[in-house]
Amino acid sequence: MPKKTPLKLGSRAMCQWCDEKLHPVEIIASRKVSDEYEYYVHYTEFDKRLDEWVKLERLNFDFEKIDSDQKVEKETKSLKMMTRLQRKKLDMTHAEGCSGSKNDIIQKKDHEDFKPGSLPEHEKVKNIAKIELGRFEMETWYFSPFPPEYNECEKLYFCEFCLNYMEKKEQLLRHMKKCQLKHPPGNEIYRSGTLSMFEVDGMKNKMYSQNLCSISKLFIEHKTADIEVGGFLFYVLCECDDRGCHIVAYFSKHTNSQRSRAKQGPRSGHFLI
Repeated sequence: MPKKTPLKLGSRAMCQWCDEKLHPVEIIASRKVSDEYEYYVHYTEFDKRLDEWVKLERLNFDFEKIDSDQKVEKETKSLKMMTRLQRKKLDMTHAEGCSGSKNDIIQKKDHEDFKPGSLPEHEKVKNIAKIELGRFEMETWYFSPFPPEYNECEKLYFCEFCLNYMEKKEQLLRHMKKCQLKHPPGNEIYRSGTLSMFEVDGMKNKMYSQNLCSISKLFIEHKTADIEVGGFLFYVLCECDDRGCHIVAYFSKHTNSQRSRAKQGPRSGHFLI
């Protein structure tokens, strides 16, 4: 029989991961799916990008199997000292987390009066599981401050040209028939072969710039998504074909500063530099 009341938030347990081994976790949030509770857990040994929703049967409360806090801290420290390549290989072993439909989510804080950045970082539950951008579907890593009505969406669909987002594929298809953009809403300042660079003024294109930052926040934990984009210029690198110019990377620069922020796709880092 499914448990009628949820487990206490903050409880610690062991959870079966994709390697079929038990790992220590902390229960961050819970939600009710039909008559059964699911739990959002943080693997204390691993990075937050591996946090996921799990069913009760994956949790083990045999505390004799749980290592001491000192050992967990030691293992966590060793993981943080991994090279980027080692960490990438570990992340690639992560199977898709459990995800549910629109259901009640019980969290430590109420999201009714949600404001970007209002929740402490350790209390943020990854709100969007996947996004679809152009031909690509991506599994997200971190929380990003989208409007609360989208918090229970398993996947968001983005127009790859204007970056407007929708809950359903059908909505995206209807939008694409009306969207007149075929490239980022800025000036093309460079072209070489199939590559083009567009300069987007955050003051003139606030919605596009804000959505670009929100997408980045899904993959960069410490990315600031609630900045005043009006003070930034965004340089968007695109790969062009007969269908349009498709975003592959970008960096941003404060209009009154030489400091820049970058978000890049594969093989585009050297080009941006």
